[in-house]
Amino acid sequence: MRRYRATGLLTAAVFVALELGAALAGGPQWTEMINPPGLLARYLATFLTPAPSLLRAGSDRVMLSFQLFLALKALLAIGIVGLMWWRTRPALKCAPALKHLALAAQLLAALALNSLAFHLLVAVQLGALLPLRRALACLAIQILLGVGVDMLVLASASQDLGDGRVFTMMAMLSTERCLLILGFALAWLARQELQGRLQLAASHAQLRATQSLLGDTVRASERMRIARNLHDAVGHHLTALNLHLDLASRQSGDKPATALATARELAHSLLAEVRGVVSAERQEQDINLRHALQLLCAGIPTPAIELAMDAQADACSPAAAHTLLCCVQEAVTNAVRHAGASRLTIEIRGQGDLLLAHIADNGNGSGDAPEGNGLRGMRERLAAHGGVLRTGSAALQGFWLELSLPMKGAQS
Repeated sequence: MRRYRATGLLTAAVFVALELGAALAGGPQWTEMINPPGLLARYLATFLTPAPSLLRAGSDRVMLSFQLFLALKALLAIGIVGLMWWRTRPALKCAPALKHLALAAQLLAALALNSLAFHLLVAVQLGALLPLRRALACLAIQILLGVGVDMLVLASASQDLGDGRVFTMMAMLSTERCLLILGFALAWLARQELQGRLQLAASHAQLRATQSLLGDTVRASERMRIARNLHDAVGHHLTALNLHLDLASRQSGDKPATALATARELAHSLLAEVRGVVSAERQEQDINLRHALQLLCAGIPTPAIELAMDAQADACSPAAAHTLLCCVQEAVTNAVRHAGASRLTIEIRGQGDLLLAHIADNGNGSGDAPEGNGLRGMRERLAAHGGVLRTGSAALQGFWLELSLPMKGAQS
């Protein structure tokens, strides 16, 4: 996203330099001042300089109008670039109406300059920043207003240009409007490609996190199966062997054989070791939730994710870890697709028998939008494990959610 923004600002700066450079190189004799700034400059120059006469050629009026034209053109061009820089800042926090107002101001400045380059900058921003339907409507308004400005300017300058040249310039300017559609389409395609790459990266990160947690779960399940088999099969046979050795020792009288005593001690020792292995395998059922969350956060290119997790949260059960990971994945997906956020914070901690999580972004917030299927599914998943979900949103402060669930899974 930053690369696209830097490229757009650099392109805008180049357009400004080319527009002003071409006017300076042409001078007052070759520069056509037939746009609104040029007409305004000529009008102002008539009040600031004396009228041409037999004694005065009027060159001072021409030079002053040219200088005023350059000043107005530079002011409008720099205003477009400045508003573009402000409007596309990643951490911009302001009302949506103010963002739309900035875009409208750029459109008015581009109409005043009546330059294809600056019209193209506005059209590209429409395709890159606004929803498709609203962007198409704004593009249609831009083209219609541009054609209207062209007609007014050419009508006012028809005496100087001549009828033939007026129609030629009108056809040329109308053709230029078609390039706005091309620029809009390319910006929209670039936006779709960027969103697709972000969603693909998020899906890949979620897959890696799920794979990590699933691997831990499978290993824990396999250890439990081995422990159960050792207890049920080997442990049973060793217990029976110990009973028979005890019986043989009692039947041998006061002086049992040395080999029998040794076999009895080895059988008791082996049974104790088997029980120790079974107990250890049952206790080593930890799920590395921290590693799975780190994989998830590291694979998301934007927004930047800050993960904080205390040591107590590492002791959660596999069921609680899986539920929490699914909820975090859903929150990250919503932030990537809908929030327009530049930062996302995830705080996870244990408190007594509860596992608590607070997730917040600095995006647009939910406003008055109804709760979607993702949040409803999150509530249902948490409720099935005895958990609770709380959400909230504030203007210009983003969206947040808090969830809690038992550390050991569903409560009875």
